[in-house]
Amino acid sequence: MGTSTLQIVAELQRLKNTPSFDESIKGLGAVRFVAHCPIGASDVLTKATSLLRTVDEITLLSTSWPTDEQWSLKLPGWFTSVCAEPMTQQQAEQWLAWWRDLPPDEQAKVEIEKDWSLDNWLYWMQPENRQWFWWDAKILGDCNHVVVVVQVESWPFPWGSLRWLFKAAGASALEPEGV
Repeated sequence: MGTSTLQIVAELQRLKNTPSFDESIKGLGAVRFVAHCPIGASDVLTKATSLLRTVDEITLLSTSWPTDEQWSLKLPGWFTSVCAEPMTQQQAEQWLAWWRDLPPDEQAKVEIEKDWSLDNWLYWMQPENRQWFWWDAKILGDCNHVVVVVQVESWPFPWGSLRWLFKAAGASALEPEGV
């Protein structure tokens, strides 16, 4: 079993059962995020963890990475229905040219606000591309925020796929804690 497969197995266990107190975080360490959930943190957290469990289970049971069409049939409709349509090569080139002309602060804002396509999100969920793995989450007392802890392999790390997971599940934002 490869390292990423072992990490996915461990992640799946943490999604099903809260990590034990003495379980140590592997990799570089942990990063904490806060998800803002105006529709209610419980629903958002349930959707996010359920989707990750599904992805992990399919990944572990498959001999090869499923096609985007196969994933589309296996993933819940609430998620696939909010994903953007994939861009054609021409659309992607036009979008990138437009994006490059923006000032850096606008580039960052556009990246945060844009919807992800299913194929883009799945690319970052492939075992060889994963840079973060679920560790734990807790709903805060106001019931409109979730603190999410992920194990990371490097720093900085791409976490747009985590942001999209929570946005698709109903969060209005996902930010590193303390930002």
